[in-house]
Amino acid sequence: MNGQQIQSKIISMEIDVLKAVRQRTLDQLTEGPFVKEARLFFLLLPFFNGEQWSDKMETSARTVAIVYAALHAHDRVKEEMPISKEQQLTVLAGDFYSGIYYQLLAEGKNIEMVQKLATAIIQVSEKKASFHERVIQQPEQVEATATLIETALLNAFYKENGFSHYKQLMEQSLLYIRYTEELEALKKGEFSYLLRLLSETLIHSTFIERWLVGRLEILGNEIVESLDDCELDFELKNILLHQIIPHRHSAEPLTREG
Repeated sequence: MNGQQIQSKIISMEIDVLKAVRQRTLDQLTEGPFVKEARLFFLLLPFFNGEQWSDKMETSARTVAIVYAALHAHDRVKEEMPISKEQQLTVLAGDFYSGIYYQLLAEGKNIEMVQKLATAIIQVSEKKASFHERVIQQPEQVEATATLIETALLNAFYKENGFSHYKQLMEQSLLYIRYTEELEALKKGEFSYLLRLLSETLIHSTFIERWLVGRLEILGNEIVESLDDCELDFELKNILLHQIIPHRHSAEPLTREG
């Protein structure tokens, strides 16, 4: 599968999600559903890599994407009082998307996937709730929190469909992307929930930046090793290193054929 075909499939999945959750009023008054391209890439990675891919798996993958859209909608609601009309509608949009993904799984009689997704959603919600607790977390604990939030839904999908051999690469890559986003936010003086957690122990923004840069370097090397373990073809490696994962400047010599 070439790069154009891979990109077309990702766009097709995104369109399917938009169609599944389309609601005119919510679309007009809220940001609308959104799923990161990297998450869609890893949802479809087994398909891209030639794994057996059934209609049931396609439906499950689409459903996981809708769950991500629902959680993203809820994340956009700020802690303000009184809550604005837009925020109320954003919460409503998240709940609306949630209802659709359960409906899709129920119609497909995929009870096992319903259970695994429900468990993953609870785990993600609990970790996000920890952002608001006044408990100091060491950087390693913060990383565990970030990893679960980024990857729990995908791990549920992988486990249900026998794709756990992609787990390590997916977790390393999505954490790399999250840390890249956090580093950019830090440089702009924007403090996310994750950065606030890190600041409890690393204190100064300079120390946080050094920690993030160090973790990015380590994760970058681990990703390259995991690529070989997953036996991805050249085209997939190239897309992952140059399109999905940002700022992989050292990737150039790693993706030459031959």
